[in-house]
This record gives sequence, C-alpha cells and structure tokens, in this order.
Amino acid sequence: MRLGDLVKQNGKLVVFKGKNTPETGKRTGIIVALHDGWMPEEVRVKNQGWATRVGRTVDVLWDNGHLTTGFAENALEVISESR
Repeated sequence: MRLGDLVKQNGKLVVFKGKNTPETGKRTGIIVALHDGWMPEEVRVKNQGWATRVGRTVDVLWDNGHLTTGFAENALEVISESR
C-alpha cells in the first residue's frame, strides 16, 4: 500500500457472525498518509500476532470528504494503485 492508492474497506480484519453483522463500508478513499512505528516496541513484542495482523496505520480521505486517521492498513483493499 502506497500514498495515493484508491482503497475500500475489505471486512477481513474482524469477522462478525450472526444476524446483526455490520456491513463493510461501500465508500472509496485515497491513502493520504502512512504511519510506521505506531505501537511502542514493548507492546509490539508482547502482541506480535495482533500487531502483524493490523499492520501500519493509515490516514484515508474518503469520497464524502471525511478524513479518517489511524485506520488499520489490513482492513483496507487496494482498488487502484498510484503510479
């Protein structure tokens, strides 16, 4: 994932079961920032599996104009890569 990539939510990071499962967003957005090292080293070592699963945090500017900061990288699917 890189700056400028077009993304949408993929719903694979957390899997809900049952009747009242929330839908993943239908919105598209553009990656405007990538953040490495968002988790302190001692927490990352203790929670290595979860930290790897979540990935980096990213800031996404959605098609409705809202900016989401700190979104989990692995909760997004790249639709179109920037050049």
